[in-house]
Amino acid sequence: MLRNYAIIFTLLFIGCAPGTDKKVAVQGTAAPTSTMNFYSESVKDSFSIFISLPEGYADNNQYPVVYILDANLYFDIFSTIVKKYSEVGLLPPAILVGIGYKDFPMMDSLRCRDYTYPLAIPEYEMSVSGKADKFLSFIRNELVPEIDTKYHVDKNKRVLMGHSLGGYFTLYALQQQLSSRDNLFGGYIAASPSLHYNHYYLLDAFEKLSKQDSNPAKVYTTFGGLEDGESTEDSTMLKTDESLSALSKSLKGKEGIEYKGEVFSNLDHMDTQLPSFVKGMQWVLQ
Repeated sequence: MLRNYAIIFTLLFIGCAPGTDKKVAVQGTAAPTSTMNFYSESVKDSFSIFISLPEGYADNNQYPVVYILDANLYFDIFSTIVKKYSEVGLLPPAILVGIGYKDFPMMDSLRCRDYTYPLAIPEYEMSVSGKADKFLSFIRNELVPEIDTKYHVDKNKRVLMGHSLGGYFTLYALQQQLSSRDNLFGGYIAASPSLHYNHYYLLDAFEKLSKQDSNPAKVYTTFGGLEDGESTEDSTMLKTDESLSALSKSLKGKEGIEYKGEVFSNLDHMDTQLPSFVKGMQWVLQ
């Protein structure tokens, strides 16, 4: 059952605080698992980058590379899943790159800054928000080139995935890719994305994109069927099936985009991340 995958985590949506700027030199080696401190000129802040190489990593092979957000929370457990599942053929061998922060409290504070765009409406009471454009610039212009240089990656099989606000950022990155026609990622996995942010800003942004040729990309989005009961206080929020329908309608009209959306009927918002990441990788990288 899907719940056998799931781990319940607590992530705060609001109450974020800014961090401090500190320059740290890039470090790291091509070991099976490594960490590097990465100072971003785009964000003007430092990130902890966690890297897990597949078993039998070889210089003469090229591997899919999967970028996972909220890495302080998800990287350790998901890197174990990827390695074990690849051993038995349930996932392809892949390089996993976790984008995290100095520690969990810092992540809890700064994810609101980095994963959202535009600035949050006042009712959210976010102390910092709306810098997803800077964060995406960091990934596109600083982190991805560094990973491409240091490791043997298949540049046609880059995947970005995240949960909740991380899922929102994942779809924001997709929207930016469609509007610019670049080819940063070939796969997007968004688990329970916070589409309601700023009164469904992203859905409106997707609708405004013209039907145009774009570089091929596979997009996998999920919600938990029990999420509807968690949002009863906000009568303006769409039901999960309505959100998927609206997203599907927007994306299926874009040339080059292959879209798949699923509702896990027995899961709530904080249960969807691991099964979504596993099933998303299976579908996106098949």
